[in-house]
Amino acid sequence: MPVRKQKSVPQRRLQSRPPLTPMHLPLTRAEVQRLQAHMRRHGPHSLTPRQHDAIWDFLFAIPESQAWMADMVAQTRAAQAGLRPRSKKEA
Repeated sequence: MPVRKQKSVPQRRLQSRPPLTPMHLPLTRAEVQRLQAHMRRHGPHSLTPRQHDAIWDFLFAIPESQAWMADMVAQTRAAQAGLRPRSKKEA
């Protein structure tokens, strides 16, 4: 049986991608939307950890997020209170 000759096709080497553009902190809403669109197209590993952190910092600081988190905390506390056994005085 003849021996197969190895192909001499160069393999592509994976290289880490540089950040999209220099990022200026604090982020603007347009910059956050641009980074999120890039992440949706290319996956979460396409952004640097610094870009991820900057997006989360921006989202945490907006008033809608603060209102949403306050509502979630209230719901969680209500759910936890519902799981506690009630004393005879409360009943």
